[in-house]
Amino acid sequence: MTRPPVDLTRRWVFPTPLSLRAPGCPELLLFDLPGQHVAAFDLILRRPLALEPEEAEGVATVALHAVDEGTHTHPDGRITELLELQGAALHGTASMGFTRLGGDAPAHRMPEVLRLFAEILQEPQYHPDDVAHHVEAQVAAHESRTASPTSATRQAFRAALFGRGNREGRPAPGTPATLQAVSPELVNEWHHRHWTTTDATLVVAGDLSTLGPDELLGSLRHWRREGRPTPYPRPTPAPPRTVVVPMPGAVQATIVVGTVTAGRSDPDWAALKLGGHAMAGAFSSRLNVELRERLGYTYGIQGGFTARQADGLFQVAGSTRTEVAADALRRILGGLSLGDAFTEAEVADAQAHLIGIAPLANETAGDIARQATALVAAGEDVDFVNRHFDAMAAVTADLATAAFRRHVDPERLTITVGGDAAELVPALTALGLDPAIADD
Repeated sequence: MTRPPVDLTRRWVFPTPLSLRAPGCPELLLFDLPGQHVAAFDLILRRPLALEPEEAEGVATVALHAVDEGTHTHPDGRITELLELQGAALHGTASMGFTRLGGDAPAHRMPEVLRLFAEILQEPQYHPDDVAHHVEAQVAAHESRTASPTSATRQAFRAALFGRGNREGRPAPGTPATLQAVSPELVNEWHHRHWTTTDATLVVAGDLSTLGPDELLGSLRHWRREGRPTPYPRPTPAPPRTVVVPMPGAVQATIVVGTVTAGRSDPDWAALKLGGHAMAGAFSSRLNVELRERLGYTYGIQGGFTARQADGLFQVAGSTRTEVAADALRRILGGLSLGDAFTEAEVADAQAHLIGIAPLANETAGDIARQATALVAAGEDVDFVNRHFDAMAAVTADLATAAFRRHVDPERLTITVGGDAAELVPALTALGLDPAIADD
């Protein structure tokens, strides 16, 4: 069977929004997308989790999840019922650098949905029973994650990469010990101090042809709260090390290898994205072909470069049988040394995928809103997407190879392996590594 050709001559273009700002209101970015009758909205609050009290980490996550349980005007879940009657559903996440809260709703009902949304932002009830429920839910979620070999190994990787003394090295939703210290008073204090209009941005995407910008902006006038902007504290990575996450009796080992790198603003970013895809991001990538197809060590290797708020992250991850984990890691590190340069065919294949998939990756209003909010949170304008695709189209194999070698040093990688420590520690030591057992 022949693979159909990918035509990159007809370049997809990320849409341009209308930007509005009124005194006391958040910035509003409007993407008018004809035919997208299910609209999406996303609010960005630039408040890093480093601002949380260390003894009550998780308060930002609890505040986010409990914010729509009730308002003073519509308590005890009534506000959620009103949103549902408008066909709206909310979702969000509290990440290290910002909090995002948004949802989906019929486009023609957006003014009323945003009015109710503004009520949630302005006057959340935070009833003690609701706060207690969400604390309990986050504790249960933490216990579930630590019971998962993949999740536990990935969290140990972050702890090793940044150090537990850095907020980035600790779980974003907190731990059971810190969550138990989260009270309704702390949640209310967090919300009223940090959920402010001062440096907030609301992205709305959908078919807005029947709605006037002033109508949408007017819906937000119910939410007015001034605050002080807080810059994201760029974390300093810890020295590279090798860590084993003990899981006695495990028949598989989970491997995560990576390092902090340059991010979107670096001139090498387009070349890095292509090199990462060729190395570990595609089914036909070098490491997946070697470890899955040729050796049968794993069901799959995934990885590549991911943009963060102020920098980037390169990771390679996968699970193998315990007895071949050390050899798999040896081959991963050997591959990342990039002894053989990337070929023009590898780079062309990565370009065809990463550029060619753009229309599908940005097919819905929700896709556009999510991409825009990620860029806004990073301090980029939304035209970055188009500039990035143009830059990727110009990358050659030589440029991808040089960029990868500049930013990925196999001698400076943080390595985390989760599995049976009794087998893994001797095997990793035999590779010349110095594995430490992960802290609890």
